[in-house]
Amino acid sequence: MVHDLCTVLGMDFLSTVTGVHPTLDDSVGDNCKSISDDTLSKLDKTVATLNEDKKLRLSKLQELAGQLYDLWDLMDAPKEERRMFDHVTCNRSASVDEVTAPGSLALDLIEQAEVEVQRLDQLKYSKMKEIAFKKQNELEDIYAGAHIVIDTAAAHEKILALIEAGNIEPSELIADMDAQIAKAKEEALSRKDILDKVERWMSA
Repeated sequence: MVHDLCTVLGMDFLSTVTGVHPTLDDSVGDNCKSISDDTLSKLDKTVATLNEDKKLRLSKLQELAGQLYDLWDLMDAPKEERRMFDHVTCNRSASVDEVTAPGSLALDLIEQAEVEVQRLDQLKYSKMKEIAFKKQNELEDIYAGAHIVIDTAAAHEKILALIEAGNIEPSELIADMDAQIAKAKEEALSRKDILDKVERWMSA
């Protein structure tokens, strides 16, 4: 039990068991292992601690995996980039008992995932600007086609201010702009009917 938990957590088994009692080390000559009640109690506590560590690390890793997926989707990350973190995301939906691969919950693996999330989090704002301004240009094209005048400079300044303030999640901003585009298309369509009628009336 202790060995399996240490393997998954990427911990040194011998250091762990000798921390309970030095004679539990198999490499120590022919010394009899201490199996006193006190030693057994310490072993039980060690197993409980390792099980709790396993739960906490899995929860943390699954949280990081979820953040990675959100950031990848936001920035349209290529499959090749995502595959580099298969060892992190493979346990995204796993239960504690299902995680048995050696080192799958090692601290260095969790730290690696944290570093990548931080890196992508910094990149998302520059990517966010790119996506937001692209959608704003699409919105302006729709309005221009419908002969509707809007203050493009003010719109760009508002987007930039929202992004730099960091008061809005990228997904929320993009969703809001998609809603504006959908509304603009409806407005342009209804306006087109009116313009067509005016054009037919003037050419009659």
